[in-house]
Amino acid sequence: MTESGNLLPSLYAADAVGGWNLGMSATSQAMLAETKLPRGPLLELGCGGGAFAAELAAVRPAPLVIGLDLRQEALTFARSRSADVAWVQGNLLHLPFPAGAFALIVALDVVDQQRIDAERALDLIRTLLRPGGVTLLRVSAHPWLFGPHDVAFGAARRYGRREFVEIVRSAGLEPLRVTYANCLLSPAVVAVRLLQRWGVLPFTRDLYQREGLNRLLGLALQWEANWLRRRNLPWGASLFVVATRGMAWKEEP
Repeated sequence: MTESGNLLPSLYAADAVGGWNLGMSATSQAMLAETKLPRGPLLELGCGGGAFAAELAAVRPAPLVIGLDLRQEALTFARSRSADVAWVQGNLLHLPFPAGAFALIVALDVVDQQRIDAERALDLIRTLLRPGGVTLLRVSAHPWLFGPHDVAFGAARRYGRREFVEIVRSAGLEPLRVTYANCLLSPAVVAVRLLQRWGVLPFTRDLYQREGLNRLLGLALQWEANWLRRRNLPWGASLFVVATRGMAWKEEP
C-alpha cells in the first residue's frame, strides 16, 4: 500500500494545470458563486500549492486573503504562484488568528485528513468566523469507498452525508447548502476504488498522471461546476457543505 500522503507533493505543481485540479477548483468556486459574505478577510485552511487561495484573491474582493498549510513544501509552490495572498505555515488545530476574524473560511479535503479531529476542527472554524461568516467544506463521501487512494492522499476517513451534516451542526454551524460533486464519472470512480480496495487492481502513481484521463475528469467537473452554481447533485464521490456561523448579517447600505 502506498505510504500515507506521499502523493500530495505531486499535486502542488499540477494545481493550475491538471484537469482534475482545475475541475475540482471550478466546482468549489461554483459553491460560492451565489453566496453572500460579510466584509472581512478570507482564509483557506490546507491551501496546498495555493491555486484556490490565489483564485479567491482574484475573484473575491477582500481586505486580506490568507492561505495556511502545515507543509513548507506546499507553501514554496504557493508563494511562487501569487503575491496577493498572505501565505502562513501553521497547524489547523493551533491557528494563530483571533476569534471572529474571517468572513469566509475554506477547508477542501482537510477535516477528513489524518491526525485531524473533525469535531474540534469545525469548532475552531466556527470560532474564527465573524457573525454571518461562511465556511466552505469538502470531504470525501461514502465510508464504504475508503481504500488505498484515500490513504495515499492522506485521508483518514470518508463521511456519509447525514453523519457529516450532524457534525457540522454540533459545532454550532448551520448548513446553508449540502450537495455531492464528482458525480458524472462516479460509476467509473467507484469501480476503480473498490477494485483497489479488494486488491484486484493495483494502486499505482501513473493512474493519476495520465493526460487523457485527467482531461476527461476536468471536462466532467467543469460541467458539474456550471450545474452547481444553482442546483445540487444527488450523488458523487465528494461532499460539499456551505455553512454559516448562524447569526444573520445585514448588508451595509
